[in-house]
Amino acid sequence: MNIYFVIILLTVVYGILIFALIKKESFKKMIYLSTSILLLFLFLQAKIFDNLGYPVTLDFPNKFNILYVKKIDNQFIILVENISNNSLPRLYKLKYSKKLEDILNEAMAGANEGKRIIGVFDNNKASNPYGISIEHIKKVVPAK
Repeated sequence: MNIYFVIILLTVVYGILIFALIKKESFKKMIYLSTSILLLFLFLQAKIFDNLGYPVTLDFPNKFNILYVKKIDNQFIILVENISNNSLPRLYKLKYSKKLEDILNEAMAGANEGKRIIGVFDNNKASNPYGISIEHIKKVVPAK
């Protein structure tokens, strides 16, 4: 489904509902109803955009598994699984930097070798503009 079609459809439905309110209801009731309809449509629009699968640029998780990395133009699209809340994987969009490319290449090389890799997001790291670092987790193999 095209995102522009969804936006236009929501706008048309919202306009029809407001027009119906203006035509039939008293002024005080019309204000309450139009405000509640506006809040409902804003909520629905936010939820639809969150679930469309488009990459986001906000709220990077503190600890995450990097599942996949793709470089497109001057940005990285990263499929990340949040470790702390066991949510579904999410796409994030990050601007290109050489240091970030090195870190992501190291992470994907380790993942391809079968190593368990955890990404850590920390704003205090000055060497990386995003504060992303990679930790290698040792696999614990039970004794015989």
